[in-house]
Amino acid sequence: MIGAAVASFAQTDQATAPAGNNSFEELPELKASEILKPEFVKGPHFTVRESVPTSSGANEFAIDSDYGVFEASGNEMLLRRIKEIEAITQLKEVSRTDQFKNSLTAAAKGPLNAAKNVVEDPGGALSSAGKGLMKFMKRTGQTVKNVSKGQTEKTGENSAEKAIGYTRAKRKIAIEMDVDPYSTNTVLQKELDGIAWASWAGGFAFSAATFPISGPAGAALSVNSMSKTIGQLISEKTPAELKAINRSTLRAMGVNANEAERFLNNTSFSPTDQTRFVHNLKALGEVANRGAFVHAAAETSSSEPDALFCILTAELMGKIHATEKPLAKIVMLGDFPLSIATDGTVVLAMQWDYAAWTSGAATFAKQIQELAQQSGNKGVLVALSGDASPRLKDELQKRGFIVRDRMSPGPLK
Repeated sequence: MIGAAVASFAQTDQATAPAGNNSFEELPELKASEILKPEFVKGPHFTVRESVPTSSGANEFAIDSDYGVFEASGNEMLLRRIKEIEAITQLKEVSRTDQFKNSLTAAAKGPLNAAKNVVEDPGGALSSAGKGLMKFMKRTGQTVKNVSKGQTEKTGENSAEKAIGYTRAKRKIAIEMDVDPYSTNTVLQKELDGIAWASWAGGFAFSAATFPISGPAGAALSVNSMSKTIGQLISEKTPAELKAINRSTLRAMGVNANEAERFLNNTSFSPTDQTRFVHNLKALGEVANRGAFVHAAAETSSSEPDALFCILTAELMGKIHATEKPLAKIVMLGDFPLSIATDGTVVLAMQWDYAAWTSGAATFAKQIQELAQQSGNKGVLVALSGDASPRLKDELQKRGFIVRDRMSPGPLK
């Protein structure tokens, strides 16, 4: 996994240090109340547990909510889960309205009810493990054989087309709520399924604008909102269509066909996350060797946190490229992506919640120094999304590195 590939930088604990060497930091256990903005510690429907261990660069959160306990590996995942908890609350409120109940009654009496078995399993349909719609549509071809003949005779509409209509409705509702329709959150998926069913089969007119969120919750929901471009794509395009768009974009940036397919078939990336990663790479413009990052993402990502690392690291590269130091090319240190700026500076930009001075960090720093020498000793810029310990900053600055942390602090104070 890509988390293991980068763990050597900041999250290798003292147990792995050379014998007799006690000069490295131990990994801390952080406190939610000390590192997070208050609105992300506690809300009307959730509380983040105080203990926050750090592991492989991620702050590990546990969230107690009205809807069960959720885990969040990393600051970005915490934002996702808080947003989803608020969305679940809104959707439950919607399901209590008379309009929704009347739509369910209409759906039960309508001609589409015979096809409900196609979509009524939220855990195994659109939602499963954030990769479900592709599996759902594969199963649909078999499931609708049982209902398509009768339904086509009655309505003149193919049942597969109806299933596509259902998934389109679900995507639209999710994007209006500013959540991922392919989220791994099964509680959210159940609520989305109910609203989508009433909308698709019962004519329910859902509008998120009717249910505004304000105050701390509103602030939480706006921190990591999907861009309008990405949201529109996810809402309007099927996974197959997204894959075709992403394939074309990858090929246009010089990624060879085999590497592109290997990435597109890596199920650690949901359709949304796949699209975000490709979009972020595209934003790098003419930066060379982006295919190397695609190769690493395809070969070493085996989980949702791995996918998030790739997405947010590419996003941070883009931020530096656009606003501070134009990049010339991507280079790989093992499976880890770095950049060389047009002026020869080595740029280490990555999504990382908390970085400490460990034996692994020391080894990695030495490797970066060697790379900098090969690039003409034009300097090293280290840019982290989260926090770097004072000790880490001091050690890197002694080596001539420029260190900038909290480049994308998210929920951090």
